[in-house]
Amino acid sequence: MTAPELRPLTPGDLPAVMAIQKSAFDPLYLEPQEALGSRLKIAPTCCWGAFRGGDLLAYILSHPWPAGSPPPLGQALPPPPACDNWFVHDLAISQQARGLGLGRDLVRAGAGAAQQLGLVRGDLIAVQGAWSFWAKLGYASPATIPEALKAKVAGYSPDARYMTATLSELTA
Repeated sequence: MTAPELRPLTPGDLPAVMAIQKSAFDPLYLEPQEALGSRLKIAPTCCWGAFRGGDLLAYILSHPWPAGSPPPLGQALPPPPACDNWFVHDLAISQQARGLGLGRDLVRAGAGAAQQLGLVRGDLIAVQGAWSFWAKLGYASPATIPEALKAKVAGYSPDARYMTATLSELTA
């Protein structure tokens, strides 16, 4: 079997992204194509897919966004203000591609692209129990989190966790 190919996503990949999103996430987290497409539009070099034979196996949607201020779910985003932070919005792996290391590979690709944009750190909201996966890559939950951010994170789900990392650790 051939190794998956990593490449930046294009707008033509969005239908396949939507299909993987539907299979990978609880219905609570499903977002419209317009919302996901806005992440790709904001930072096309930071949104990557893993493909085999032209089929999308996994994807990461990420973009610059101010640290400690996660964007709302389900809404199209405007261009972000100037910042040095990389926000991972979505990482999803299709059922048939689990266990291939594609999550790690996609995070490295996205973080490398973010570094090329001059970004130095990253944050995300880990959901569906994924915090152990993110911790293995180098993310950690800060010791203290401002109350406003705690409330925003809790809006994702009761078990959601805010996590941060430096991009140099993610690409090492």
